[in-house]
This record gives sequence, C-alpha cells and structure tokens, in this order.
Amino acid sequence: AARCLAVISRLATFFAAPALGFYLFTTCPTNETFDGKKELKRVLRGDKLPEDDPNKPKGFFQKTIAKVSASIEAEAAALAGCKVEIMDLYGIVKVASIQHPMTKTAYFWLGAVNKWRFVMAKDFPEGEHSKKE
Repeated sequence: AARCLAVISRLATFFAAPALGFYLFTTCPTNETFDGKKELKRVLRGDKLPEDDPNKPKGFFQKTIAKVSASIEAEAAALAGCKVEIMDLYGIVKVASIQHPMTKTAYFWLGAVNKWRFVMAKDFPEGEHSKKE
C-alpha cells in the first residue's frame, strides 16, 4: 500500500508541477501593470499592514493624514529619482523593487497570478544604491 501511495504521489507531482508552472506563466503580470508610485503610496499609508499593527492608521483623521503624507512622500521620492526595477524570473513570476533615495529604503513586490503583492521593505546602507549608477 505504501508503494502504491508513493507511485501515486510521484504521478501527481509529475502532472501538477508543469500545470502549476503553465498557470503561473500565463497569469504573470506585465511590466506595464506595475504602477510604482501608486504601489508605494499604498505601502506608505499603511494599507499593507495587518489590522492589529499599532502603526496602521485607524479612524477618519488618521487615515486622511496617512494618505496625504504618503502622497507627499511618494511625489518627493519620484522627484528625488527613486529607482524602479523589475526582474523577470523565467516568465513565471516577477519581482519589482523601488529604492527610495530619501529614506534609504528598498520596497519589494511579487508579481504573480495577475496581481502585484507587497512583500517587504528593507533599509539599505548609504552607498549601496549608488553602486549601480
């Protein structure tokens, strides 16, 4: 019985892996669908924070202030020359990053299944963003 289950498991993996790869390949978002400024605003105003996070704005006034400050910071980042890079991983998924020059922070999104999802933000050292220039 264990041998039969092992064979069935291998067959399922053999057929499921290519099907999953094909699904991810056909639903991978295009580079044009990533709007860096809009995505950065969402992250800066706290939309991607969990509900129980103390930094997530609650109430009308906190949300309004967060929206205004996120818009100002995103526009300032655009004027300061933030870098938007999109890396294609074999057409299956894409990783987009925005390097914010004023706060020395890099923001990362994963593009898969027709959506861009925020993954994380990471501070980078002073000289790291200028190495590629």
